[in-house]
Amino acid sequence: MLPRRLTRRIREARAAPIRVLVFAGFGLITFGLIQLQITHHDEYLKLSKDNHVRLEVIRAPRGAIYDRHGLLLADSAPSFSVVFRPFPAESIHRTRSTLSREWISMVSGLLALDTTEVRRRVAEANKSGQTAILRRNAPFEMRAWIEESLEELPGVEVQIEPLRRYPNGIVAAHLLGYAGEINDKELDSLKVRGYRPGDLIGRTGVERRLEDILRGEDGAEFVVVNAAGKRVSTLSEGPPRLPKPGHDVTLTLDLKVQMAMEEAMEGVERGAAVALDPRDGGILGLVSRPAFDPNEFSVGLTLNRWRELASGGANPLLNRAIQGLYPPGSTFKIVTMLAALSSGVATPDSKFAPCGGRYYYGGRSFGCWKPTGHGSLDFVGALQHSCDVYFYQVGLKLGLPKLEATAHALGLGERTGIDLPQEKKGLVPTVAWYDKRWGVGRWPKGLLLNLSIGQGELLVTPLQVAVLLGEAATRGRAPRPHVVQEVRGVEGLVPTPPTEPRFSASDETWSAVDRALELVVSAGTATMARVPNLRIGGKTGTAQNPHGLDHALFACFAPAESPSIVLAFVIENSGHGGSIAAPKAGHVLSRLFLPDSLQAPPWHPVTVPATEVASGD
Repeated sequence: MLPRRLTRRIREARAAPIRVLVFAGFGLITFGLIQLQITHHDEYLKLSKDNHVRLEVIRAPRGAIYDRHGLLLADSAPSFSVVFRPFPAESIHRTRSTLSREWISMVSGLLALDTTEVRRRVAEANKSGQTAILRRNAPFEMRAWIEESLEELPGVEVQIEPLRRYPNGIVAAHLLGYAGEINDKELDSLKVRGYRPGDLIGRTGVERRLEDILRGEDGAEFVVVNAAGKRVSTLSEGPPRLPKPGHDVTLTLDLKVQMAMEEAMEGVERGAAVALDPRDGGILGLVSRPAFDPNEFSVGLTLNRWRELASGGANPLLNRAIQGLYPPGSTFKIVTMLAALSSGVATPDSKFAPCGGRYYYGGRSFGCWKPTGHGSLDFVGALQHSCDVYFYQVGLKLGLPKLEATAHALGLGERTGIDLPQEKKGLVPTVAWYDKRWGVGRWPKGLLLNLSIGQGELLVTPLQVAVLLGEAATRGRAPRPHVVQEVRGVEGLVPTPPTEPRFSASDETWSAVDRALELVVSAGTATMARVPNLRIGGKTGTAQNPHGLDHALFACFAPAESPSIVLAFVIENSGHGGSIAAPKAGHVLSRLFLPDSLQAPPWHPVTVPATEVASGD
């Protein structure tokens, strides 16, 4: 057995290396702390300050829009946008560098933007601390230039975000509307609703009417960025909040009807056309000319392009179908006939002084559209041939109160209530209106004569004309026009068809009107609208225009025995309704009701033999 002292020495000898290792370890840790806290303090403090946490918004795509058969009209597609992200507050020198002349010039040149606009957006971003979109849907070449120049462009990045897309271009552009970038004034009032700089907001059409439904809910994530504003990493504390897309919407629009109407309106400089289903009020098609491509607004317009669209006489952004105001011309004779028959002023067989081409009243001569006159006609024949002289006499017997009351009962002079924004209500003047304008008892002689044939101060929209024919087709039961058929997840947006007629008249009265409207197409002023083996009821109109050629109007419904579609056309500064507007309706109806082998060639209206063409009112 070894002595105790020797044993202790052996143990101490064995423990010595362990002590050395322990002391060496502590020494290294101490040295590292000294290096971290003292030697490299300033360096690591700067790195710490240069990294910040930033909230990045993940933009939500807007809901898609479909026609009644599920065909796509609008959606959101991924795109690349060039953005500017402001720097942390401590990086004052970097913030100032983004407003330098060289930086602004380089960014403007690469993005093909005005330097003033770039400077404004960057200044607003630096002020608000929120990302600014400099260029949406940047093409590949532009993105490549930006990626190659990132070191020289602090704050500039390329990111993926949803882009509003309209695959059919100008087709149904006025009905769909467009979504444009929110402006500063709107942002001030809409911040509380979650809008941010760079967001799209519906401006017109369905996009505006259903903004709250189509707009989704943005997502967000927190990321770590360095002093240059570049993304370093994503915070690991919890996943990002994913965006919620907007609701998808199905419209009453029928793309087949819409395309047929687009064909018919090819070459029209200014005008509008509407198609609706008189059974439920659904809008089947809507065209306004001149048109625009809503895709332009998705990517952002230059100031010059915006001026082209927003100014000038053509005004392509105006939805003439619901905002254009026109004298109804002879389409208003339907109102005059209903007023006279329902009030007992005349019967379908009533005859007045024969038409010799002119009518004399109050020391003035009032002409008929047919200079040689129509001779003696009953009420049905007068509407069939659109005899002005006959309706002058009806208007005088009827009087203004009964005429305007019937017009208002049929919905004229009031908005139809369509679920599209900015609809105009038109004008049906009353006794009080004329008293205010001319003075009591001082009205111009012949005022009633002009009103009875749809001239004078009367103003209607093409949609109102379509609704008028819809009421004739349904004997007063035409429901309110609407464009929304269904919103996924939302109910109660589609109006219920009425059970009671808005305007009541006897079966004899409606039968007389129906018979006259069919004769208008089969053997009257609208023979150029005829389609083989299809019964059509319609009415032409030629509205006088003090600024040029007359406006041509035509409205109809088909099949006459069981109407499923109403069409209304207004072609500005073009001539007679029978020769200009009626063939366009015939073209659409042939597309819808005839087999392919019997249809008219694309882009050309239906025609009839020259000996049967009526070029009148």
